[in-house]
Amino acid sequence: MKMTAWIIPFTALILVGGCATMSEEECLTADWRAIGYEDGAAGLQIAQLSKRREACAKHGVRPDTASYRTGRDEGLQLYCTEHQGFRLGRAGGTYSGVCPADLEGLFLRGHSAGRDIYLAQSAVNQVASAISDLEREREHILDDITEMSAHLVSDEATKEERVTLLADIARLKERHTELELDIEDLEQELALREAEYQEVLARSPY
Repeated sequence: MKMTAWIIPFTALILVGGCATMSEEECLTADWRAIGYEDGAAGLQIAQLSKRREACAKHGVRPDTASYRTGRDEGLQLYCTEHQGFRLGRAGGTYSGVCPADLEGLFLRGHSAGRDIYLAQSAVNQVASAISDLEREREHILDDITEMSAHLVSDEATKEERVTLLADIARLKERHTELELDIEDLEQELALREAEYQEVLARSPY
């Protein structure tokens, strides 16, 4: 069998290789070189073999370790590329040290470039999320002020309640003003983070 016939799309390999549970039939009919290839192409660590060995031991089957390792080494040739390193870093994934020395340099270069973009975008998202949280709090405060104000002018409110309501409304208005200032500061920070993100994108060779 030619190795090219074993090539599976990268995303599919992650789904297939990520699970080491194997049925009795799968263990009995396993092509261990193909399985190793899939695991290597998915960037899985050699510890995946131990998981597969444990699964098949329940069915009295021992994996062909040599064939698995051969297939995994061949699969790593597909995984350990600069492009795949970039994809992993861009998604915020952590490199698990699976690539051989002759391929690791390019993989890490791609991973570093992708990681830079991931971190820059994460910084943007973090500030944007903080702004969203403050805006929601401000909306809730306006709702509370509206409700309190309605009760304040109602016939049901006692003198003591009106005093308390006026104090609470004043406190909420002060907090609302603080939130406006905080949001303005964060919006300025967001503009800076977005500019930094665009700079990182512009520097990326991918």
